[in-house]
Amino acid sequence: MTNTQLEKLIPLPWRSSPQSSLLPAPWPPLSSPGLLVPFPRALEAEGPVHRAAAVGSSVLLPALENVAYGNSMHWEFLNGSSPQPILRHQGGAQSPSIHAPYAGRAVFHPSNGSLLLEEVQESDSGTYRVTVNTGDRKSLEIQLEVLEPVSRPQLRSSPLLARAGGQLVCEVAEGRVENITWRKDGQPLPPDRASRVSSSLSVLYLRPATKSDCGSYSCNASNRISWQETSLQVTIEGLSRRLKHALRIAVVAVVFAVVSAWGLIIPVCQSEKLRIRGELWRWLSSYTCGLVCIACVLDGVAGILWMREEGPSVAVLLLEITLSYLIVVTFLVSTTVIFQPTDFNHLKSKKAQRTMGYAAPGAVVTVVLSSTFLIKNLYQQHEEGCTEFMDVVVLVVSTAAVSALPLLAIHLCYLTTQGHHKDHDVSWVDKVR
Repeated sequence: MTNTQLEKLIPLPWRSSPQSSLLPAPWPPLSSPGLLVPFPRALEAEGPVHRAAAVGSSVLLPALENVAYGNSMHWEFLNGSSPQPILRHQGGAQSPSIHAPYAGRAVFHPSNGSLLLEEVQESDSGTYRVTVNTGDRKSLEIQLEVLEPVSRPQLRSSPLLARAGGQLVCEVAEGRVENITWRKDGQPLPPDRASRVSSSLSVLYLRPATKSDCGSYSCNASNRISWQETSLQVTIEGLSRRLKHALRIAVVAVVFAVVSAWGLIIPVCQSEKLRIRGELWRWLSSYTCGLVCIACVLDGVAGILWMREEGPSVAVLLLEITLSYLIVVTFLVSTTVIFQPTDFNHLKSKKAQRTMGYAAPGAVVTVVLSSTFLIKNLYQQHEEGCTEFMDVVVLVVSTAAVSALPLLAIHLCYLTTQGHHKDHDVSWVDKVR
């Protein structure tokens, strides 16, 4: 069988691949023990012949063309200053003796002068020379490179946030890596996007990360005998962890403000005869003002978190001052109604009376407007990423249910008290009759 026929039957690793000029063709892994890597018989050419093989494979080193059966030849390994002999063949049918350390894993074929090396290791890398005596001495040098196949790359990413820098890291644990390429959604990325930190580590930078950077990224590591690829789905967050906390706090503040607004509206909507009075009024007023105070505190905390992430803002600073004032007033009203309700009768200043009376409604309006504006701003920032918006339905329902329970309890007590009064009035009328 000729060399051309042999090349057609066996897919040789050095043959060009029509698939890509960057990646080697997907031949079977060369690291399988006992796999034979055949080389075509070499022509008499100037300079050494370069070959590559995988660790653990078998390599067939060719001899010169037109080698007769009776020609004498010898193989040697050029290691350092002095050549290391492998074998010397004097011609004829007599098998040559193979020197250590190649005894037991080198097979000589006297018919064509080729040498088969089995279970090659990285220490076998170097230059091999075969010299043939055909009347005049002719020699051929073969530079063999034994490589460890590359392992599957490990692809990881740093926290990726919109409008901030991020990076993807591709690291290969085993094998000598000659080339690392990046792809996004199957399309190759420009080489200037990535930086080769070391032979086995490459970093792809996203500066700054935007919504268009979302997608599937793949890292391909290869050398002359193998290649491996790993993919990672990348998503860009629109909100940082701190802003997500600010969003949750703002939502809770709005719910508290709306529930407290119902506590303020219920007594106003009742007639003068049926209006809540006495102890129930004290508890209702105290709870409503206290809930408004908590809503103001939460709204202020959300604004502070927003400024720590986005920087100082004059509007937010003015809002924080207003909320601080409302927190103090609503807290004083709530505690005074519970512990010292008679103090309201001693307020002679109409300005103080108006302040106490309008503090809670004003705080409700302020919290609802400021928290709504903050939630809208956070939603716009979220749209700069490609993740799903935070689901706040469960948070809203649970917060509304918990905060409305005291109002429901006060209302049930009111209905029970009203029924008792009606029964008492009916009994008194019967007695009079």
